[in-house]
Amino acid sequence: MEAPLSGKLKKLFESTQLLLSSHNNKSQWHTFYPLVCKLSEQYAALYKQNPAALQAQLNLYKTHYSYATNLVVNQCVLTCALCSSQNYDNDLTELYISASLVEHLCVAKQLNKLAQQQTFNEADKKMWQLRHKLAAKVLLTAKQPAHQIAHILAKLGKYKHALLDTPKIMLYDGASVLVSLANILALNVTCNEKQQHINFYKAVADLYIRTPNSFAQTLLKALVAHVGQYVPGSQVVYADQAMVYLATDTQGRHIIVNNANTKMAWYRIKASLMDDSKAWECNDNRLFLKVWDSEYLNIPNSELSAQAPLYQLVKQIKTQKEYSFKALNTLLTPYPDVIKSVCLAVKHYNKELLPAKDLRHSLSMVGYDKAPAIIQGVVFQQLVNSIAHPLHAFLCTRISCLVNILELLVKHNPRVQGERISLSLYAYLYYVLIHYSADVSRKITIDQTPNKSLDTPFSTFFGVNNVDASHLNSELNELLSGDPWASALLNAEQLPKKQLDDAGQLWAALKVVAQRILKPNQPLTAWQQQILNQQLSRHGWQSEADFNQSLLRLGLHNSI
Repeated sequence: MEAPLSGKLKKLFESTQLLLSSHNNKSQWHTFYPLVCKLSEQYAALYKQNPAALQAQLNLYKTHYSYATNLVVNQCVLTCALCSSQNYDNDLTELYISASLVEHLCVAKQLNKLAQQQTFNEADKKMWQLRHKLAAKVLLTAKQPAHQIAHILAKLGKYKHALLDTPKIMLYDGASVLVSLANILALNVTCNEKQQHINFYKAVADLYIRTPNSFAQTLLKALVAHVGQYVPGSQVVYADQAMVYLATDTQGRHIIVNNANTKMAWYRIKASLMDDSKAWECNDNRLFLKVWDSEYLNIPNSELSAQAPLYQLVKQIKTQKEYSFKALNTLLTPYPDVIKSVCLAVKHYNKELLPAKDLRHSLSMVGYDKAPAIIQGVVFQQLVNSIAHPLHAFLCTRISCLVNILELLVKHNPRVQGERISLSLYAYLYYVLIHYSADVSRKITIDQTPNKSLDTPFSTFFGVNNVDASHLNSELNELLSGDPWASALLNAEQLPKKQLDDAGQLWAALKVVAQRILKPNQPLTAWQQQILNQQLSRHGWQSEADFNQSLLRLGLHNSI
């Protein structure tokens, strides 16, 4: 039988406090990384199960736990809320929660001093200044993949300062921005002895006005929309009585309780409430634990993923097959947004660059033989767009760059349809976003010493060092129904260079050009230059100089 929510919440708080109090035992450092991962997984799962139960902790200061524990719990809850407001997947959410959990791993004592407004001694000052380095050192002792958390920790000091006080600094790491926001808000809303904290909405509004960072402002707006009009745990006045707001049900009725007596009184009302969303000291276990076991607060989550139907549609369309209008119309009628996008996508096939009027007009413009690849490309773009990620805009720019290079490479070859080849790139990015979302970065991870046998994988252009080759093969072949261009792409990454056929060498040539643009300081090897020259000749280019002139006109150096 599954444990009640109150038991899970209690275990979560106790585990957080235990984590903060145990860093002094150096012999246990190697166990911290798996503990942090497990705890972040529990935060994410509980938030998904009942967001209001964790949001309430922002307003309920648990007096039998230390200030440090309350602060870290609040920061983790805010991280959950920020990730949920963006629909980030579990891997990203748990990574960011892990960073929030360990940010103050070594300075719980100093945090408690701050809350009591006690002066730091020299040792305290040094610990506080080095807190992120110390936390990273503890985690990396485990010799496990804790480097992602360490990278976020390394930037937090600079990012928090920039978000508040240095408007001209560009902040490129969305993960560090999100964790920084969670920390700033947690420090502002967590109750302290001098009552110098502020309510949740004022904290968000002050930070929104103060920071010039557009990504941070987007996160803050989404956070308020996600939490809603009232923060669970807020003190409210109803019928001239002081009560506590807990949640709003699916019918828009507010669930409030009066905990003044031994037996709590429950109300469901449809009325505006006078609320005070400022955190307050609470020693009533019923409010932050037991009430959440009630069936009244088991409110179903209505969020649905947009990926599932698009994923099924992209698998149904076969690029090797020529469809009739009736077959395509039947297939696409349930997807009006896809039809609208197809009408826009075919405008490049007429001189006036005008979109088609409807699906039949689209098909007549491009021909029924080319239509499946164009339609599948549109679906893939929508599928990629449905996956939330802090680097989403960057990834869309990066994939657009690769597609533009590819289409230029085959521009003079009438036997090759650029749209069909590029489907494999979209499928590859979709795979990386689904299975390696936490590893994606702006950094291109091409080795300074190229592999003499195997070619660089496309994943390196998305910051991912290695992918599971057999799993990638299975997923891409399922998505693209064994399309020969997808097979050629996989061969280009997994077969020795000397065994690549013409199609595989085209993929290798694409990576050569992309490397020259995206990582110009990395010199080409003799093999890379040879492959590029051969492919340019095979696809109708008179010389590399002609190709380079056309490449410059794409203006890709301005879009990265």
